[in-house]
Amino acid sequence: TFAAQMFRRAAEIDPDYALAYAGMADCASFLCGIWGGGEAELREADEASQRALELAPGLEPTHTSRGVALYLNRRYDEAEPEFVTALKLDPDWFEALYFFARMRFEQGRLEESVELYRRAGATRPEDYQAPVLQAMVYDTLGRNQEMLASLRRGLEAAERHLELNPDDARALYLGGQALVRLGQRQRGLEWAQRALKLEPNEPMVLYNVAGVYALAGVVEPAVDCLELAFSTGFGRREW
Repeated sequence: TFAAQMFRRAAEIDPDYALAYAGMADCASFLCGIWGGGEAELREADEASQRALELAPGLEPTHTSRGVALYLNRRYDEAEPEFVTALKLDPDWFEALYFFARMRFEQGRLEESVELYRRAGATRPEDYQAPVLQAMVYDTLGRNQEMLASLRRGLEAAERHLELNPDDARALYLGGQALVRLGQRQRGLEWAQRALKLEPNEPMVLYNVAGVYALAGVVEPAVDCLELAFSTGFGRREW
């Protein structure tokens, strides 16, 4: 919400600054699509992303923000051309590749998702998210060796990231999932517990920590975390 306030202030200072509207749209999209926001966030994501695109139709971030706003509101057919356009403007635009990959996974288009995650990881090798999520797609496809290789890449990137950002809960819970899947169960649980201690009431953290617990066979705490995630507003129940 603080980021959204800063983007709104930037737009007040310069009403023609497209990237301020793109930032507003992204904040609203995440609030409504992931953390269970309501009609106000839906409307802001839609209006701000449209305004960004009107102001700067030749920029990758404006098409990506529009695509994310549509995707997180499950308007997949409308989101697709925005991601495609962003990637025509810049085939290595990480955000477009990453969110397009997530959308394709939700749609069940797994081979496309894998390829988009691969491209995202190649574009930003320091990122830990794309390879860990790519591994989930490989798991769904039954491609075990590729899943393990992707998990190792993601874990190595998460370890490097945490050296500089030790309080990053997302790196901890995604890294924790990788650790458990790679057979380092106790270390994975420790990382999940560190994430939970940092942000004990954050829906996304609770959901993903539940995932670590479930993978590790720690059933009751997993269910407790899921129930708390839903009660605090987790918005992506299909995951």
